Amino acid sequence: MKRLRQKWTLLILLILLVLLVMPKVGAVEAGPIVEAVTTEQHNVDTKQSEQQRSERLRQFEQISEQLYQDMQQGNTQDANNKMNELIDALEGLSFKGLTSVEGIHALAETIMDAKETVVRAQLDPEDWVISSARLRLAVNSLTHKEKALWLQYYKVMADDLQVMNKARAGGSPAQFKKGFQSLQSHYDVIRPAAAIRRDPSDMNQFDSWMSYVAGLTRTETWDENAIRDVMSHGDQLIKDLFGRKSDEPVFLPITGYSSPWYWTLLIGAWIVVALIYTAYRKYNANQNITSLHDKRDRADSYRY
Repeated sequence: MKRLRQKWTLLILLILLVLLVMPKVGAVEAGPIVEAVTTEQHNVDTKQSEQQRSERLRQFEQISEQLYQDMQQGNTQDANNKMNELIDALEGLSFKGLTSVEGIHALAETIMDAKETVVRAQLDPEDWVISSARLRLAVNSLTHKEKALWLQYYKVMADDLQVMNKARAGGSPAQFKKGFQSLQSHYDVIRPAAAIRRDPSDMNQFDSWMSYVAGLTRTETWDENAIRDVMSHGDQLIKDLFGRKSDEPVFLPITGYSSPWYWTLLIGAWIVVALIYTAYRKYNANQNITSLHDKRDRADSYRY
């Protein structure tokens, strides 16, 4: 009896051990499979999420382009409708990884400024043009990390700086102030777009420089030394703002375009026409060339 009891005890222990071991084995075998499936599902969800955000950003930019056209043309009703669509498109849109907190703040301010301009009772064409251009450049900067439209303003602002340098060299406070006002107006248009892409410290540095120059233009006395000193930093600050390290050819700023591919195709067509014409001239020239052989050459030719 005692031996039978011991046998049953051992059997129960063996069963318990087997039951304890089996889940662990199953977990070991199923673990990598579950982990792989989970990782794959996470990658699929992430990919779908990125695709959805890209599509929403594309729609957001498209609405801003339409709003820009309506505001440029003074279409009040259409502009109001597009502004509402633009604000609705912002709902739930993630800006993670696209810009900094300062960039989001600059974009929000630009949208609110454009909205206030649109709903204003009295239409101001100049305000509509400037506000719509500022908003368009900001949205374009958000959706295009490279080759954004606001970067094309480098040439214009560099020209403003050149006017200021000439005025300083010529001792003309009036021309210097005029050049700075032009620089300030261009900077106001691109600043939200620049804030979306540039480091806040770079923006603060350029803002401080602009503020100091503005103070010099308001003084009654012409401080030649102070102006020469501050202008010596202007060229490099503008290059840093636009991310340029050398003087490269750039295009003038684009505030509106219908089909940029049109000009590309037109230039390409001219190149093709020129190549065809050159080949035709060469072909005609070859047809008119007559080979000259002496009698010995003709006699030798029959030997081969």
